[in-house]
Amino acid sequence: MWTSVYMTQNIDTARAMRRKMENSEILVMMRSIKLEDRVGEDCFEILVPNAELKEALDIIITE
Repeated sequence: MWTSVYMTQNIDTARAMRRKMENSEILVMMRSIKLEDRVGEDCFEILVPNAELKEALDIIITE
């Protein structure tokens, strides 16, 4: 099962966070979430497997 660990409205920030996790050998999935009530404003969500949740959160906290 995948768990959401990070959300941002900035694609560059999302990509940077994904790279940091991948560099730590954490399996990462990133997806775009369309906000229906706000045209042109997307959110980007970073998800990791439950088994890697602690490691991912450690990376986010030290950011």
